[in-house]
Amino acid sequence: MMIPIEFRRLFTTVRNYRTWLGLGVSLLAIAGVGTALTALMFRPILDSVLITSGPGAGTSVPLLTLPWNNHTIYLNSFFPPRIHNPATVFAITLLVIFILKGLAEFAGTMIVQYVGLSAVTDLRNKVFAKLIRQPIGFFQHHPIGRLMSATINDVERVRIAMSEYLADFFFQAFSLAALTTVLFFINPKMALLSLIFLPAVVIPVMKLGRRIRRSVEKSQTRLGELNQMIQEGVAGNRVVKAFGMEGFEIGKFRETARRLLRENVRWVSAYQLNGVLMDLLGAIAIVLTVRYARDLIGHGEMTVGKFAQFVAALLFAYTPLKRMGVFYQQLEQARGATGQVFAYLELEEEQPEEPGAVAMSAFKSLVEFDKVDFAYETETPVLRGINLAARAGEVTAIVGSSGAGKTTLVNLLPRFYSPTSGAIRLDGRNIAGVTLRSLREQIAIVTQETILFNDTVWNNVCYGRPGMERDRVVAATKAALAHEFIEEMPKGYNTIIGDRGQRLSGGQRQRLAIARAILKNCPILILDEATSELDTESEQLVQKALANLMVGRTVFVIAHRLSTVRRAENIVVLDNGTIQDMGTHQELLARGGLYARLHDMQFTDANASPTPAPFSPSAHRAARP
Repeated sequence: MMIPIEFRRLFTTVRNYRTWLGLGVSLLAIAGVGTALTALMFRPILDSVLITSGPGAGTSVPLLTLPWNNHTIYLNSFFPPRIHNPATVFAITLLVIFILKGLAEFAGTMIVQYVGLSAVTDLRNKVFAKLIRQPIGFFQHHPIGRLMSATINDVERVRIAMSEYLADFFFQAFSLAALTTVLFFINPKMALLSLIFLPAVVIPVMKLGRRIRRSVEKSQTRLGELNQMIQEGVAGNRVVKAFGMEGFEIGKFRETARRLLRENVRWVSAYQLNGVLMDLLGAIAIVLTVRYARDLIGHGEMTVGKFAQFVAALLFAYTPLKRMGVFYQQLEQARGATGQVFAYLELEEEQPEEPGAVAMSAFKSLVEFDKVDFAYETETPVLRGINLAARAGEVTAIVGSSGAGKTTLVNLLPRFYSPTSGAIRLDGRNIAGVTLRSLREQIAIVTQETILFNDTVWNNVCYGRPGMERDRVVAATKAALAHEFIEEMPKGYNTIIGDRGQRLSGGQRQRLAIARAILKNCPILILDEATSELDTESEQLVQKALANLMVGRTVFVIAHRLSTVRRAENIVVLDNGTIQDMGTHQELLARGGLYARLHDMQFTDANASPTPAPFSPSAHRAARP
């Protein structure tokens, strides 16, 4: 029978720990043999130790009679002649068995659990690494909640199977093998009679395992949905409250939780049926064994001690058989949970670099978009025939209606996406032929959605730049107009700023992001609606910080507010994925095209509030520090 690929994948996770696993399995094999020896001790206690007078009394302590030659193995033969009392021989033997079995089981279980935990840790690390290396487009099609569920909940199912149950499986498997051997050594016919109904139980258990796997697959999907709802409910809590949708969100969560409950009940019921079937098997085996053994004892072909030995071995064998059924079902649960995990591991990572890709030298003179087209997968092209050039030190503003393709255009520059056709060149070199790391070291980005981490101010500003000197960090925060409010925090630069920087105002978050970009000190800067969500006072501060950031850099600015870009050397007007016009502010107004219409729409109200000072390109031509 072919082993399912999911099982093979699960067990390949431990291949880096083969030596430790081999040691642990060997110790558990010793413990399994110890279980079988424990069952054998029932005959000595009944046939020798408890008989102190009468015909059966003596110094011999029979352990096992071999069925093929009726040769009896005595415990006495393992002891020196001076130790001959049956009770003493029995007591010493039992203590040695239990001590060795206990030590081997403890050490073996610890080692195998260590292997399982380490392998699952490696698996979780691989999943996270695979996800973090996916291209930007991947995250547009995969909900965050499902990704979190796969990395945490799905892998947790594997942890349970590969750590908590794997050691138990090896111990129970060796115990079952040893006990089955003992049963056949004691009486082959009774052993066959006891095991004749085993297939009638194993087959239903396997079917139940498949049912469990399907239910677990569905329940993990429901868990992913719940994670997504929690993530959205917490992140969008202000919107939920503002629209009075608490009851709706709670009801939606409860409905998904109810569906999860239904799937969990299904696999739990299948899980419990395994125990019922095993109990039924045990009862039938005992009844048949007792009926058969009664005749053997009546004809003197079996002693009571030998019968007790057989029944003990049979009952001991029942436990590992039941536990192995539980392990199989746990394995099916892990198999059901890890389908998505291994699917993620098979994903191609961010567009691989072309063979022979070289590290890019520092940008010096020109950024070129040459007949660039782009489409998301097979959708309608987002950009068509983009021809654009930006000289070093210039500010290029990109304007247009929502959905025109502005952000997509600048996302092509750091190769978050690759053009469908055409080429993007820096200093004449096609960026498709350079390493991603060297390309992205040339570019700093500040967006309207400020991404900060639940860490200290220092670590957020120095993100990607560990080991920076304090003077350089402080200089960057001062240039970003952030040093003053940082110093006022309880722990200054060591203050934890909360999830996504929620303990800061919008302006403060943006200025930290600007400080991070200043510290990166890249020749190319992308500003994507960097001030669109700020109030007037905060925007004025951020505009000043941005002016410091832009000094001497080649800048691409996306802004809906035309007042912020009207002094750019080149304004690119995008419409429906194509460049409709290019020029300076005055040139575009004079031509009366789309830019002029957008300008008129924004400035028709003569009483409009004063706008912040626009970017000034004069300082951009200065040399960067």
